[in-house]
Amino acid sequence: MLLASCEQKVEEPVDYRSIPYKGVKPISVNINENPVDENIESLVGRMDFRYPVTVGDTLDVCVLAFRSDVYALDYYMNSGRFQGIVPILRGEYLEQSIRSDSKIYIFKHDSFRRYERSDLENYVRSFPGFRGGFPQEFLSLPFENREAGRTSIQTKFFMGVKSYFPVLVQSYKDADLRWNVARSWEQVEESDYEGWVSQLNKVKPKDVARDVEIAYFQVGDGVNGMATRLPGGRVVVVWGYLSWFDLERKFFVASDRIYEARF
Repeated sequence: MLLASCEQKVEEPVDYRSIPYKGVKPISVNINENPVDENIESLVGRMDFRYPVTVGDTLDVCVLAFRSDVYALDYYMNSGRFQGIVPILRGEYLEQSIRSDSKIYIFKHDSFRRYERSDLENYVRSFPGFRGGFPQEFLSLPFENREAGRTSIQTKFFMGVKSYFPVLVQSYKDADLRWNVARSWEQVEESDYEGWVSQLNKVKPKDVARDVEIAYFQVGDGVNGMATRLPGGRVVVVWGYLSWFDLERKFFVASDRIYEARF
């Protein structure tokens, strides 16, 4: 009898001093694995690099590392600190930013020397651990009737009450109908889901056959909502200015899409 053994692959430590920008290695690297002074929730690390690009021109790169992609997205979209691809003038310096995976890259350079966005993107792609691509979790949300620019992430509060899990939210519009679909980023423990649901203004609609696995609620005047924790642990929520009948159809489409998704 042959016995096969396998050894767990050990990740080699990263030599951050060897990470180049357009072939130039940094003249200084500072790594902070406990950045409590930043006062940013879910931040697990900060790295600062300085590159002597040309004479009299130094590029500073700050890399903020978060617990996961969703928290990096949340901070990038909701902190008010970033403007996407638009450079921000801060005093005598320009600041550009890129979010990728669970990291946010902040580039600071002389305001008179505009850096090509493609060069900064190449730097991000070459950074150790880069995965790239839009988070797969968003792809499970329905695509039809999406409203452009109406995507958000909520990690602290959801539906006006305390949230025990992060959610992705997408808004939709079809003629005069408007609604929203949200899904949890990952699987959610039943106790966390029940803790969130217990805070909602639950109702008993008469226009649909109620399901005991679904929470029916209202958010303000005329806004109906439905929520459930799917088999496997993902949470799906749909709400909007819809009749219970119309809302139910949107809810079942979203539930099927999210349940069948790989992520």
